[in-house]
Parts: sequence; structure tokens; C-alpha cells
Amino acid sequence: MEIWLDTADTQSIKKATRLGLLCGVTTNPSVVALSGRSLKNLLKDLLHEQEGPIAVQVDEDKIFEMVQQGQNLYSFSNRIIVKVPVTQNGLETIQLLSRQGIPTIATTIFYPHQALMAALAGADYVAPYLSHIEKNGEDPWQTLKTIVQIFQNYRLKTRILGASLSSIDHFIKCASIGIYGVTLKEHLLEELVGNQFLTTQALEVFAQANPTFEFSLNG
Repeated sequence: MEIWLDTADTQSIKKATRLGLLCGVTTNPSVVALSGRSLKNLLKDLLHEQEGPIAVQVDEDKIFEMVQQGQNLYSFSNRIIVKVPVTQNGLETIQLLSRQGIPTIATTIFYPHQALMAALAGADYVAPYLSHIEKNGEDPWQTLKTIVQIFQNYRLKTRILGASLSSIDHFIKCASIGIYGVTLKEHLLEELVGNQFLTTQALEVFAQANPTFEFSLNG
């Protein structure tokens, strides 16, 4: 399963890269605004700090403007994937960008039919908002399983990126369902890679044994 970081924090990106865990970076208009940097400077930094793709969301709502933004982003770097909300205009935008060979992520997905429509329009990825689905009173895991089943039924190549995860349990459920990847906030990645109590406890027992460790290649 691929792990993407949903952040503009370069230190978190560097750490995930050192651990060998990072496959890509996702952003949205809120993430860009909180970074305090211009989009151009932010993208330069993110492209420099890691070698994977970067997802950048359009912030217009009319088709012409969304397509133009997508074209401009992709011309800035072919490692940029254009995030497009799944509205009616968004679906047409995805289709038009897809025809130009510009990769897209269909975002803000809450229902299986939205994922299917996005895939049929040519989206390379779909990003269901799992914790938001849960907060809306729906079952995010049944939603996710339904999307997986639909994509398998029709042999769709669109990849599923679980977004808006809020716990390790969410991460494990995504992995058990077998989706392509997930996007994580920094705090959740820290929880996943942090030292676990039982592991630390076991290491303390080993340390108390105080073994003599001698090793030589020369015997």
C-alpha cells in the first residue's frame, strides 16, 4: 500500500523519505494557505524534497478555468497530479484533462457512484473522504468495499487513495480492504512509526538480561 503525506511541512516529508515510506504528497487549498508560501514556491520546495508525485487541487469551479489551472500545473512539472472535486463541472474537467494526458485525482468523494463516475470520466485516482463519510452517519468501510467491488467488476484501472483518515484503525482497515494507497496527516504517520509500548517493554526485558555480545568475522 502506498503512503502519501497530506502536508506542506518539509520536515515531515524529509522524515518520511528517510524512512523509505513516502510515495507522494497531497495538498489542498487549505494546506497551501496554511503554509504561508506562494503556490509556486511551495511546489518548488515539495518537488525538491521528495521524488514522488504531488497532488495539487484546482480552486476554480468553472470548467474552462479548472482545465486551464490543470494545464498550468502540469506544465510546471509533469510530477504534478491535478486534484479535481467531483462535481458535474469537475467530471467534465477530469475528462478534458485526461484526453490531454494530464493525470488527475478525483477528490471530495462521499459515495460509490461518485467514484465510478470519476473513473469513467478518466480519473487516474479517486479519493474517498473516509472520516467525513463516517461523520455524515454512513459506513465508510462499506462504501470503500463497494467502490473496490465496482472497480473490480469493470476492470477499471483507476486507483483508490483513502483520504481523511483519523486513526491507526482507519489505516489498518484500508490495508485489510486492499486499496491502492492512503493519504495521511503528519500526526497519524507519527503514530504509525512511533515506538509502541509492548515493543519498548520487550526491549527493556532484553536489556535487563545484559548479554555479552561478541562477534568477529575472523572467528
